[in-house]
Amino acid sequence: MNILLESRAFYPSVGGLEMMSRVLATAWQDAGHAVRVATITPLEGEDELDDLTVDRNPSSATMRRHVQWADVFVQSGVSLRSLHEPLLTGTPMVIIHHGLLSGPETPTLRSWLKRRASYLGVNVAVSRAVANTVPGPTIRIPNTFRPLFDQLDVEDEQRNGLLFVGRLVSEKRADLAIYVLSRLRKRGFDITLTICGDGPERDALEQRVEEGGVRDAVKFTGWTEPADLAEYYRTSELLLVPSSSETFGVAALEAIASGCPVVASETGGLPEAVGDCGLVVPPDDPEALTDAAERALLSDVRTTLREAMPSHVDRHRISRIASDYLHLLRRVVY
Repeated sequence: MNILLESRAFYPSVGGLEMMSRVLATAWQDAGHAVRVATITPLEGEDELDDLTVDRNPSSATMRRHVQWADVFVQSGVSLRSLHEPLLTGTPMVIIHHGLLSGPETPTLRSWLKRRASYLGVNVAVSRAVANTVPGPTIRIPNTFRPLFDQLDVEDEQRNGLLFVGRLVSEKRADLAIYVLSRLRKRGFDITLTICGDGPERDALEQRVEEGGVRDAVKFTGWTEPADLAEYYRTSELLLVPSSSETFGVAALEAIASGCPVVASETGGLPEAVGDCGLVVPPDDPEALTDAAERALLSDVRTTLREAMPSHVDRHRISRIASDYLHLLRRVVY
């Protein structure tokens, strides 16, 4: 097949959508299909990818030629800019929804158009929470993780400390990770917290650490290279994902693929990302989060969580996810 993937956010930008678009395009190409990627993300001084054909900020005429070339047009996230092209060319379309679509209770023109667009092709939702907001025909295919994080072999004896991974913005609730650390230390746990990520909340979080008297127990790494992040996953006892909202939760899946149990908020797609490999609690509940973290540090609980990891990781490996997508694309095309 000739597959055109439009992903407005793409390498070198960093995020779950960008990661999914890149690994899917690469996997489809490795399976013998011709793949082109269209994006508006600039290189910003980085080197272009050698393994993919990427067209950055294509003109309308060029985009139409790409769509005419394609057997199937895949949008990674709804792009109103190019929705008309497959209608003009008759090219089948698949839309991957990574986030929630606004409901009819917020009837802006943009949100209305995005909801109507879901009737123009087949939709893929990365979680049940996302699927529930897509009015058009929808199937669920979960997110994958980068092969770099496929490292289940590390034993608990080699692990130490809590881990938080994510942008330092209010909805990620890194403040609750700091709260959990403080409470566990008061309960007698000699434990540390590593915070991987950066963002506008960092200064406030560092101030909270100072005020809480846990400066020596908290490490801020800032933005973390994937190889370094893989090492943190391999050496941490527990990942905390206390987000107030999350459409999937790639960090949870990365940690589980690295053998690290998770304690997360029961919101959006996080329960699906965690599966039976962690504990979930109501969002924005610091005491419930602390109690769950304490439970997850017990050896018998950790053994149960780790026993669930191999099958969960296997379901989310890129080979399985890319195959699920290719099965759908063939059905749409043929």
